[in-house]
Amino acid sequence: MWSRKRSTLDVSYLNLRLCIGVLGVALPFILRIGSAIFPPDPYSVSAYYYSAMRNILVASLCVLGIFLLTYQGYDKLDSRITNICGAATIGVALFPTSNPGFKPTWVGHVHPIVAGIALAGQALMALQFTQSAPRNGTARWLDDVKRLLRALVFRYAQRVYDEHGKKLIRNRIYSACAWLIIIGVVLALAQNFWPDSVKAETQWLFWFESLSIASFGFAWLVKGETLFKDAAAPDQAVPIETIPTQAVPVDATAAGGAAPDAPFPAT
Repeated sequence: MWSRKRSTLDVSYLNLRLCIGVLGVALPFILRIGSAIFPPDPYSVSAYYYSAMRNILVASLCVLGIFLLTYQGYDKLDSRITNICGAATIGVALFPTSNPGFKPTWVGHVHPIVAGIALAGQALMALQFTQSAPRNGTARWLDDVKRLLRALVFRYAQRVYDEHGKKLIRNRIYSACAWLIIIGVVLALAQNFWPDSVKAETQWLFWFESLSIASFGFAWLVKGETLFKDAAAPDQAVPIETIPTQAVPVDATAAGGAAPDAPFPAT
């Protein structure tokens, strides 16, 4: 593995990931704080469109969608997932959830479609983060599906983890975040069938949606190296595979060995 100083482009890329992560994690809390100041509390994240926090919700979703559209990942598959998810996220803002006072009514029917696409894309992105290298150009779509399913059960492609690396830890976090996104979606769907008495206890849909959104944001914070960052490496490093397993000590001459500037022995 080569190490090098980070360029301005690298830093900007990490900042983009940081912004996506912060937006994802903070959005549910910002909406909740806003509804505490300007009640009432809507039953779902999407329902905040019809509250005093409408502008915050729409602006946050549009900015998040634009960030995802501008993000370029390892390969075309990464870009396709983020582009679709970014477009769907903007769609969630432009096509609000159904409300008796909102016209035209067909807009409310589009909302669950784009919201479902956005949430599915978020889970796929978390699993894509487990990639350690660009996608093989000869890989078929079935290979990608198998890789993503393996990541979902915490199994990853073999690679060498050096003593400073935390890639395996990050991969497990990505998989856990994907599961939390899926669980949040499943519970959000399930609560539609709960008795009204149970629904009246709290805004279940809001909390389940928030679980998915915050998990998505947390995965991006880890991807942006805000959390669980690898230990710093020297600015100039030699590829690990070129370092011989047995090196001649500096004081070898004193011991009757080769001169200090002699080449390393073949291994």
